[in-house]
Amino acid sequence: MSAVTSSDVRPVILVVEDEPDERFLAAELLEETGFRVIEAETAERALAILNDRADEVSVVFSDVRTPGPIGGFELARIIGVTWPRVRVLLTSGDAGDQPSDLRVSATFIPKPWRAADILAWVEEAAGRPDGARRGPDVIGSPAGGA
Repeated sequence: MSAVTSSDVRPVILVVEDEPDERFLAAELLEETGFRVIEAETAERALAILNDRADEVSVVFSDVRTPGPIGGFELARIIGVTWPRVRVLLTSGDAGDQPSDLRVSATFIPKPWRAADILAWVEEAAGRPDGARRGPDVIGSPAGGA
């Protein structure tokens, strides 16, 4: 993760993923395209970060399946109630997790996702013009999806 200065105005994306390789790939993709990234392994850690820094965070990109008592769907619900301006993008590789499970305003993209799809959604959600994108259009994952 890159250093952040107080004058840095790039949008901040909070990536919530317990698998280190997948979290790293998502963070790298977003950082290479001009976003600042904060990483969290659990939904509880993500909520702690939001409690301290919600004014900085534009988007939360979270796996549905996170360790601990709070999963991605519940995280999205809490964010929607507590920080309604923060956009939420959920992802899952489990066929049992479906967009119909969302009971709040969030977007669902199944794994394996394509980098171009994630970037397009995050750029729109963060309010960044499409032409501001830099970096790769596709990213791979050693596990077959990030």
